[in-house]
Amino acid sequence: MKAATFILCVLVLSAHALLVLADCQIAGRRLQPGETYQPPGRCVLNTCGSNGITTSKTCPSLSSLQPCKIVEDASKPFPKCCPRFDCANQNLRL
Repeated sequence: MKAATFILCVLVLSAHALLVLADCQIAGRRLQPGETYQPPGRCVLNTCGSNGITTSKTCPSLSSLQPCKIVEDASKPFPKCCPRFDCANQNLRL
């Protein structure tokens, strides 16, 4: 009887831990598994995993051999907020 009670307690505590720990805390926000969040003014997409672990997607690095202007708009949703090259109206000499 003691063993059955012990096993039941372990199962209940494990289930409770999974329910509590499955949430993610990102910048003071609580997200449920599968939810995404983009902080205002930042071009990053955070996703809450089913295990309570947060993953973040960021923009790729940019480099160019041409004298282009880098344009970005952090008010747009990810990935449209990522920096991009604007090479129009540039006097390109190689």
